[in-house]
Amino acid sequence: MNPPAPGFWNCLIREWAVLRRPREQCALLWIPLAAMVICWAIFSRGVAQDLPVAVIDQDASAASRQLVRWIDATSRLRVTVRPASLEEGWAAVRRGDAYGLVLVPRDFARDLKRGRSVELPAWYNAGFLPVANVVASDLQSAAAHFGAALEVRGRLARGEVRPIATVRLNPIAAQRTTLFNPPLNYGPFLVPGIVAAILHIAAMLAAVRGVGREMRAGTAPAWLASAGGSRWAALAGKLVLPLGVHVGLGLGLLIVWHGVLGWPLRGSAILLAAGMVALLSAYYALGAAVVLVMSNHRLASSVAAFVTAPALAFGGVTFPLEAMPLPAWAWGRLLPLTSFLQLQIEQTTRGAPVATSLPQFAVLVAFTLVGGAVALALVRRRATQPASWGHL
Repeated sequence: MNPPAPGFWNCLIREWAVLRRPREQCALLWIPLAAMVICWAIFSRGVAQDLPVAVIDQDASAASRQLVRWIDATSRLRVTVRPASLEEGWAAVRRGDAYGLVLVPRDFARDLKRGRSVELPAWYNAGFLPVANVVASDLQSAAAHFGAALEVRGRLARGEVRPIATVRLNPIAAQRTTLFNPPLNYGPFLVPGIVAAILHIAAMLAAVRGVGREMRAGTAPAWLASAGGSRWAALAGKLVLPLGVHVGLGLGLLIVWHGVLGWPLRGSAILLAAGMVALLSAYYALGAAVVLVMSNHRLASSVAAFVTAPALAFGGVTFPLEAMPLPAWAWGRLLPLTSFLQLQIEQTTRGAPVATSLPQFAVLVAFTLVGGAVALALVRRRATQPASWGHL
């Protein structure tokens, strides 16, 4: 059967007249774009740097001052607060002036000279988990390197040559290699996932808004009539323009990230782009299906928000999917966004074979087909059923 092209074009022109309104442009394009730009700006530095810490130096010796310089020389910490007491230090942490507090105890230099073990108390604010990990790691690294430098210096003073002194200090050296994101950059790690989440929210709400507008205003019969009675033409003509806008945004950002900024793309660019198209198509199909099933624009919008808004938390990016409780794991696996995020990580940072990501792509296509089938099955009934019109 030939596609009903005249009806499709009639619907598309009808929808274009609506989408040209400033309010519709704002909801469709400018709000999602602004959200993505803000997200990008937040993580533009990529790596946490210059995190403020407070140091209390009760020893005031050459060794303690050298330790403070070692802490300040780390790439991610800066000693910005020098309180005179623990009370002042705690106050600085509570005010947010410092993320960590280090206490260099009295007799620090004397105990080091006598070969005694020195305890270096440190506290850090674990209320910000990523920051806490950085502060704890760099404080530990600074203390360890400072101690190693002192030990090597002592061995050299006793007549050992530097290579032997270094080997004896650390006879077993673990070689740790960071895979897939060596700089530990938050940009390529978080921004694509957050942007995909923003786009999938915008996509589902746009579908609900577009189809629901006809039912709420009671113009569904005119909508179907403009399509020549064709269900396919009515839905395709209604959704293809907003879908094209969001696909253009998604693909444009992929080009900027991987073509301009040089973010990792170790796998298939074609599969990644196809996955983006499939993700947005799936949520457009689901949005149309939800509003047609419920025949209520406001309720369908609430359901769309409930499904999409927290989806990133269940996507396995910020917390491993395998470590979630069974209900959370099951809910995450039911969301198309989860499949896309997995495909995205596999093709960008991991460089997985195409065959590894094809099941995730198939899930996205399946959601598109199922949602589209439900919408096609209901659109004529809702458009010709007065009881389905007029609901907010």
